Amino acid sequence: SSGTATIETALLGKPMVVVYRVSSLTARLAKPLVKTRFFSMVNLIAGRAVVPELIQDNFTPQRLATEAESLLFGSPGANLRVSAMKRGLEEVQNLLGPPGAVERAADEIARLLGPPSSNAN
Repeated sequence: SSGTATIETALLGKPMVVVYRVSSLTARLAKPLVKTRFFSMVNLIAGRAVVPELIQDNFTPQRLATEAESLLFGSPGANLRVSAMKRGLEEVQNLLGPPGAVERAADEIARLLGPPSSNAN
């Protein structure tokens, strides 16, 4: 559901900070298996860091507060960062395509299957 939430937020064009933290045991077991630079769907789709990710030990209350404050009450430098993030979110929107993906997929499947056969028994 976190992937869905970040995509919905991206589609709204709203800046965000993504945080993930799992138990220490889960982190130790997963670390050798996970071979990705990013965890958020937004960054994965973009193929680059569009939104900040605070993962495991980088996710602290202080770091989250700092990131959130810079988005909400930013300095001129932070405002540039927010503008860049919004441009990145627009890129993600474009990569996802226009609304109506389910309908387009259903139409394509129907086209590939062809017209219904009159031999149905």
